[in-house]
Amino acid sequence: MNTGHRRSGRGSWPAKQQRSTEAETVSFDSFESGRMLAWYALQQYDDTGRFLSEILSDADSLHALSSQDRGLAVDVASGVVRRRRTLDTIIESQLSRPRSNVEPDLWRLLQLGAYQVLFSRAPDHAAVDTTVELARTAGYSRWCGFANGVLRNIARLLTGETTHEPAADALPYQAGEFRKLTTEVFSDPLTDMTEYVGAAFSLPRAIARRWAGRLSAFDLIKACFHSMSVPQTILRVNRLVTTVDQVQTALQEHGVEVTPGLNDWSLKISHASRLSNLPGYEEGWWTVQDESAMQVSELLWPKPGERILDLCAAPGGKSTHLAELSGDQATIIACDVSEQRLERVFESVNRLNLKSVQPTLIQRDGSDIPPGPYDAVLVDVPCSNTGVLCRRPEARWRFLDSDMEELLQLQARLLLTAFELLRPGGRMVYSTCSIEPEETTQLVESITELVPGLKLLKQQLQLPAQPSDGAFRALLVRQ
Repeated sequence: MNTGHRRSGRGSWPAKQQRSTEAETVSFDSFESGRMLAWYALQQYDDTGRFLSEILSDADSLHALSSQDRGLAVDVASGVVRRRRTLDTIIESQLSRPRSNVEPDLWRLLQLGAYQVLFSRAPDHAAVDTTVELARTAGYSRWCGFANGVLRNIARLLTGETTHEPAADALPYQAGEFRKLTTEVFSDPLTDMTEYVGAAFSLPRAIARRWAGRLSAFDLIKACFHSMSVPQTILRVNRLVTTVDQVQTALQEHGVEVTPGLNDWSLKISHASRLSNLPGYEEGWWTVQDESAMQVSELLWPKPGERILDLCAAPGGKSTHLAELSGDQATIIACDVSEQRLERVFESVNRLNLKSVQPTLIQRDGSDIPPGPYDAVLVDVPCSNTGVLCRRPEARWRFLDSDMEELLQLQARLLLTAFELLRPGGRMVYSTCSIEPEETTQLVESITELVPGLKLLKQQLQLPAQPSDGAFRALLVRQ
């Protein structure tokens, strides 16, 4: 999905801490472990608001860590950002001083340690000891006693008991399971579900309020668990060059755990350090795409010989899927406003050896879109990303209700632009990885009421975990 809408700085929770003149900043000249790299990544994320993936990619030239250590850094840093509000709530419950009196880098160290104590497979004592040693290695021995005491207190909160019901003393863990705590840390979900899911599932108050206000208790808890889960890696097999069985066999012989996906042309794989090292990557046998995203191109269902516009194409997953579905026999104009992001479309098209996709850089006002008419148009709009929070750990903290109006104007403009480029009888799919009503059903209803001749044929709102990422798709036709 083309996010297209990026805020500078951090999101609404937690508020960015201002460093006092006495607060020291940890300097990272080298990285001796994956945990140290994760600490650095969190510092850079807080200070710059950049995406973790960019920070970690840039840091690769500064270290010679093993793939295992780098993988640890990615997992821990992403986990801390994804579950930050929960970690902060639990850390604060064990402090005898205000958070404002804890130096920012020390707080990040506590977040790293708390995440490992609460959610990693490492034994509690190992998670505590490695975090304390990290402070010592970085030259901050004065933090060791404090960090040791707080993290050991957090470890004592955990019990061996589990439950499937939310409660003030129930910590969401994984796959619908809660771990019981020795004391009530969160709000009572029976009296304040918004505050409970916000703190326990690490959602900003704006999203927690929206979801708790409109979703059933069943759908709410499923969506919340999905939002904080580590996403599965899904491969879409390139039907033009290979088969699902061939790809599955090659991956299994390489030692990768593979299971069939929900889509006939998809496979789920276990975590791999570098996808580019897997069999079939260079040969263009497969590409990474979630199954909810696969359904978008299948809803448009391109045909050989058609002229098709992908209005917001980067990074190219849906454009290449359109090419595969049409037997590489359509003409697919894949547009985007970012030259850097469009480069990813070029890379995907070339790796998958597709001839029908034409990556095209356009202006933000759309004035230079190759003229129509088109037989079909895909409008995969920039959105709030609330359906894919598990895949974009930073997205939750970038969500603000005040940004919604700007997004809605852009989405409506893109829809109207697509309509003008569509031939009579042509079809259009509007898609978004948001599950917010304003960006989905309400927007489509408003546009179809506004535009004579635009008819809604079908729409699908998919909530997170039912069964994959959250998404919305609408098939429309120009009469």
